[in-house]
Amino acid sequence: MRPATPAPPTTGTGPARTSPARTSPCWTSPTRAARTTWSARALRAGAVAVAAGALLAPGAAVAAPPLDLVDEVTDEAGVLDGRTDEVRAAVDALADRTPYQLFVVYVDTFDDLDPAAWADATAQASDLGRDDVLLAVAVESRRYQVSVDDAIGLTDAQLDRVQTDRIEPALREDDWAGAAVAAAEGYQAEVAGEGRAGRVLLGLLAAVVLLAGAAWAVVAWRRRRAAAEDLDELEARAGQALVAADDAVQASATELGFADAQLGPDAVGPFVAALDEARALLTRAFEARHALDDGADLPDAEQHARLTQVLALCDQVDDVLDAQTDALARLRDLHARAPQVLDELAARADALDARTATARTVLQRIAAAHAASVVAPVADHAGTAAAQVAHARDAVAQGRAVLDADRPAAVLRAGDAEGALAGAAALLDAVDHLAADLAAAPARIDAAVTSISSDVDDAARLAPTDPQVGAAVADARAAVAHAQASRTAGDPPAALHRLADAEARLDALLAPARAQAEALARARERLPVLLAQADASARSAADLLATQRSAVGAGARTRFAEGQRLLVEAHAAAPVDPVTAAAVADRAVALLAEAHRAARADLDAARRAAAPTTFGGGWSTGSTWGGSGGGRSSGGSTRRSSGSSRRSTSTSRRSSSPARRSSSSRSTGRRGGGGRF
Repeated sequence: MRPATPAPPTTGTGPARTSPARTSPCWTSPTRAARTTWSARALRAGAVAVAAGALLAPGAAVAAPPLDLVDEVTDEAGVLDGRTDEVRAAVDALADRTPYQLFVVYVDTFDDLDPAAWADATAQASDLGRDDVLLAVAVESRRYQVSVDDAIGLTDAQLDRVQTDRIEPALREDDWAGAAVAAAEGYQAEVAGEGRAGRVLLGLLAAVVLLAGAAWAVVAWRRRRAAAEDLDELEARAGQALVAADDAVQASATELGFADAQLGPDAVGPFVAALDEARALLTRAFEARHALDDGADLPDAEQHARLTQVLALCDQVDDVLDAQTDALARLRDLHARAPQVLDELAARADALDARTATARTVLQRIAAAHAASVVAPVADHAGTAAAQVAHARDAVAQGRAVLDADRPAAVLRAGDAEGALAGAAALLDAVDHLAADLAAAPARIDAAVTSISSDVDDAARLAPTDPQVGAAVADARAAVAHAQASRTAGDPPAALHRLADAEARLDALLAPARAQAEALARARERLPVLLAQADASARSAADLLATQRSAVGAGARTRFAEGQRLLVEAHAAAPVDPVTAAAVADRAVALLAEAHRAARADLDAARRAAAPTTFGGGWSTGSTWGGSGGGRSSGGSTRRSSGSSRRSTSTSRRSSSPARRSSSSRSTGRRGGGGRF
């Protein structure tokens, strides 16, 4: 059992880089204290020459012999221009978030040397270890090679995916920096797919084969030395993490005491629960560390796993405290500004009253011009919004009445008013969105009719005798007739959905008969119309869910979430792959239409059941929080500060990495892949 030790002094040929630990006097999250690592660098120019000579045929001309790398990014070909920092940032991110370290080298050509042999020789000459990945690119001969140790945790399938899906597409476009960035992101994505346990369990592989000869004995000794250094470093990090987490919990408890005295126990209830959770996690972390201290000669792998558990628990303390930082700050600010906030809420209520009157007029106009199905989802919005505003005014009046005598109670009333006004605004926004969609419907219908008419023409030209295509054409013509009759009356959104469904079916049937160039041109023409329709459908469904959430079931929500995801994917693919974007957008439109229909069905069922109407969305003793509540706030900046500290540590390790690599676990060979691009 190894006792806890402080981080050792920096030695070796390269300066160790550190970053200062960040502290906070109030509700905060722990950061990792800065540390330094060390190693010695022995240059092996002779070894490089021997490796090159052993691999080259006599008389072969080599533009760039295998190299002894002194940096993670080596650009012998001069192709990175001003993007070296971008590549370094991607490599740093990979090293920070995974066990792996990427080395990239660009040369003009491997010449007569086999790319795999060149890359393996460079890896061996540079003492790359078990967890190091080498990407070598010969720019002029347009060949590349990935070389890794046989014992690396990445499988052949994972390596192949990164090469095929990430590296090669960038190289084919002569995006030299992009290939390295894509490689780093690809390996990071592969590790993320394995789960957190696969990322942190970095236990050593035990040697089970008998090694013969003095050279193998030296290699084994160097491996053991590297393992001891890695475990010492992990132990130091775990100790620093415990101290930082304990300090953060104590500081947060002090801050919460101030908030309790200022705001009252009702307002700080969620923060008390969060602090209790953080304390429980911290207790588990200390228990894990104590069990490690009491362990009797635990194997290195077991020590590694337990220290990693300590770090993971400290990270969870960080997450729990981060999640509450902004909410507590907002609540204390509201307490300090309660008079001004109440005045602002009263002004917002006045503005929403004016919007409510306008919404009533808009709804009357829509109901007179269109089918009842169009206005049904928002028919009650103006009345409900007016009730919400009235509720907010009552809350403001109550808050003002107790402002001097009971400030915490005034804060709660302000929060109640805020929730009511937010609900009213959402209801009125939905009315505005419907009016805007109906105003744009004639132009959208015209564009959709033009688009599907082109499909009908293509069907007559490309598949005039296909019975399935003929049936789809008949459906398309019926959809066109219905849409033209619904341009300014009826149910334009439903007509647009029908057009989209008919066009999607016809497109699917015609796809095999269309040439690739024609399909691309067709997608480019159709995509703006389709995306606009999908956006409108998403907005309409979102409004329905936002304002009638209590009545909408899981089926509609699931279709809406998937439709939104596909819509984002379609927008992202549109500039580079219109064909794929159109196909994805088709699916998005279909799902969003299903979501809208399912939500309408849920609402009809709720109305039939005569469910009582509630305001919902109220703001009482604090903001909603937890895993479903959304993103981070100022806690995110704390995490980034912590990540920066870890990156500084990673950089320090890389500055002396050759000694670490020369003694890390290595199998009897290397593997990888590559080819032409």
